[in-house]
Amino acid sequence: WRYKSTQCFNMSTLKLKSKFNPIVQILNGNEKHQKANIKLLSDAITKGFKPKWYCVLHFNDGGLSNKQKFRRKQTDQVQDDLRVIKNVLYTELYGNKWHKKSTRAKSVWSVEYGDNPDKPHINLIIESLPYPYDDYRSFYVLIDRFLPNKCKCLSGHKDMSHVQPINDTEPTFSYITKESDFRNSTLIHQLNDY
Repeated sequence: WRYKSTQCFNMSTLKLKSKFNPIVQILNGNEKHQKANIKLLSDAITKGFKPKWYCVLHFNDGGLSNKQKFRRKQTDQVQDDLRVIKNVLYTELYGNKWHKKSTRAKSVWSVEYGDNPDKPHINLIIESLPYPYDDYRSFYVLIDRFLPNKCKCLSGHKDMSHVQPINDTEPTFSYITKESDFRNSTLIHQLNDY
């Protein structure tokens, strides 16, 4: 039996057989999921969603606790932590009855795992905030200092968060949905205000 390396890596053969190649099918599926999520977000803009701020928040890494590290791999537990974070954020912005406030800022939440599944981070897109939080400095203090003090699931390290105004939604939407695939839609539909 002879092994011919030219047959194994022949690009023309790969192109011809790409529709049967499971890796190519998965990658094409990822692109379809990402496009579907981007369309969902674009439709939200058509329906009145006006994003102003893009934020990145980091979960705590669990330190030496295997239980906390395992928790970050469980989608349901990550979503439970996100519910707590959203509740604390909106309670600070609008008070305890924020659920009933129809004029509150709408938000989109997504989770991104990157290279390390133990250390996911949160992408948050949110509309204009009520006074005094609608300027960069105040919102940054709220996201980077206040929320981690109230939500133990967030990293307590200072200057770990990122806040920036949104000038163009298309690159932001592409970025937060880049990990979309058949296992993970990245958008947390239960929390998002579409």
